[in-house]
Parts: sequence; structure tokens; C-alpha cells
Amino acid sequence: MKLSIIIPLYNKEKHIERCLESLSVQDISPRDYEVIIVDDDSKDSGVDTVQNYANNNADVNIHLIQQQNQGPSAARNNGLKLAKGKYVYFLDADDYIALNTLNCLLELCEKNNLDIIEFDTREITDGTEPSTELSTLPLNSQGLAVPVVNGPTYIIKYNFRNQAWRYIIKRSFILDTKIKFLEKMRAYEDLIFTVNLFLQSNRISKANIDAHRYVRVANSIVTTKNSKKNLEFLHSMVEAVSELSILINNLKISEQNHFKLISRLKNKQYVVVYALLVRAFKYRLNTKELNTILIELNTLEAYPINPRVEGIGKGSLFHLLFFLPIFNNKTYCLFGLKIMNRLLFFK
Repeated sequence: MKLSIIIPLYNKEKHIERCLESLSVQDISPRDYEVIIVDDDSKDSGVDTVQNYANNNADVNIHLIQQQNQGPSAARNNGLKLAKGKYVYFLDADDYIALNTLNCLLELCEKNNLDIIEFDTREITDGTEPSTELSTLPLNSQGLAVPVVNGPTYIIKYNFRNQAWRYIIKRSFILDTKIKFLEKMRAYEDLIFTVNLFLQSNRISKANIDAHRYVRVANSIVTTKNSKKNLEFLHSMVEAVSELSILINNLKISEQNHFKLISRLKNKQYVVVYALLVRAFKYRLNTKELNTILIELNTLEAYPINPRVEGIGKGSLFHLLFFLPIFNNKTYCLFGLKIMNRLLFFK
């Protein structure tokens, strides 16, 4: 079997059928791939939707397993235990794959003996997209230049993206390195999983194919206004910063381009910290909670943020000139959040 597609499922009844439909119209034989869906104790009818789809589409190799609610990391790890494909792909239930793109990516993996292949995505608004939308770029693997480098070199030259759904990965490589998703994290778990894989990989490449569709869905953990979930999200961001510190400290000084690699990982830390502060303000975190977080980030040497870091506020000059100076001054930062919370109270 060529490919195992692992999909965590939690309260995605409105989206999972579209995801499955996109996998059933790929240019690979049904016997060459399997879809492993791990339900994380959903409270909606998503499981029924999967079962009905499997019953009505016998040619699609679907395996459904269920677990007590443990989060997406545990779901992915449990799915990986059952996977049989030479390669694995972690796809989110509310996203999908463009028509006839998987075969090209698998051919590139095979021809270049890759541990990891990266590909592009396109962000779209939920409810506006046709489920069989094609990639906008040619899908003939013969015409794609695929330079192959090791993971640290890839990070230095091209950086890396957090999301696991950007990569198809050789299953034996994951098993040999014993890298797993950290189950203590309910958000940003992709970041730590991805960077660990990159640091140990010998053969990584990028295919300029927009094979993935990221669907922005209301009330996901990324966009939710639930205060408890937001606090959980923020603490996972702190955990991601902490794990990056461990990786940085464990890098061997003898490694080639050691300081360039550290610079990339520190850059990623700062970007996460900036996103954390934006989220704290956007969703009105309690000032005592933020103060505790800032103390921990300072201990990890990730706060204050280096003002020369790349990617802050997606490179916006306004973010650099206005928000960053406020965020980097702890007194101003906490006072600003306190004022915003009071204004919200009197609304």
C-alpha cells in the first residue's frame, strides 16, 4: 500500500464528507491507499456520516476507530499505529485535497527517495469551494524540479511551516526516529512534530503544487471565543516555545551552519510568542494569566521579542512599529490589556 491518510475527527459532521469525497476522486487506485479516521469522542453525528459514506463507497478503503476524548495528537498517534502505507499523510477533517494531486506527490517521493515532501495550500472560505477543485499548477511530476536536501539545510534555506497537513512523510522514517505528536498539547502540536522530523531527516524536498485546501471554519480552536479553550490554546503555545528551547539547547555545536539553524528556530519561537500576545489581546485574557505567561517566556529567553525577527505580523510594518514596542514592554503590555478588559466590561 502506498499511502495512509490519517484524519482526526472531532465534531466535524458538516465537513468530513467533503474531505472524504476529495480523497475518492484522486488519481491513485483505491487499493493503493487507506483512510484512517480516528474519532476523538465527537458529540455530533460525524461518526454516522463516516459510516454511511463507507457503506455507500465500498471502493474507498476507510477504517474508523474511536477513542475517549484525548485531543488531536493522541488521535494521530493512534492512527499511525494502524497505518500500513509506505507514506503517511495527516489531514484535518475540515480541509480537503484538490482533484488528482496525490499521485504526482507520491511519484516524487518514490523517484527521489524522500523522507518528507512539502506542498502548497490555498486558503478558502467555508461554503464557497467546489469539492473537486483542481490544483492551479501542472501535475506532471516529470516537469517538476525537486532539489533534495537534508532537514537542517532545508530549515536554513527555506524555513519550515508548522502544519502537518503540508507534508507527506515516509512511515518508516517516523517509526525509525520514534517521533510522535505530543499528547500533552492541544494546539501547536504540529509545530513540534514537524521541526523534530526536519532536524532528523536526510532527504526533504518541496513540490510547487497547491494540493491542499485550508478551509477557514468558524468556531474552530483557532477562532473560538471560548475563554477556557483560549487559555488552553495559549498554554499550548507556551509549551511549543518550551519544546523549541529544548531542541535549540540540544543542537550540537559541531553541526554545520549551527548558528544559522539556531537563528531559524529562535525566529520561530519569537513568531509564536508574538502570535500568543496578539491572541491574548484579541480574546481578552486575564492580566494575571498573561503576567504568569510572560514570566515563563522570559525564563525561556523568548521574551522580550527580538525586533529584527522575520515574519512578525506577517511582515507588517504597522505591527513592528506599533504593536511590538507595546508587547515588548511588560508594563505597557499588561496595562494595555487591563484597559481593554475594562472597556469590554463597560460595553
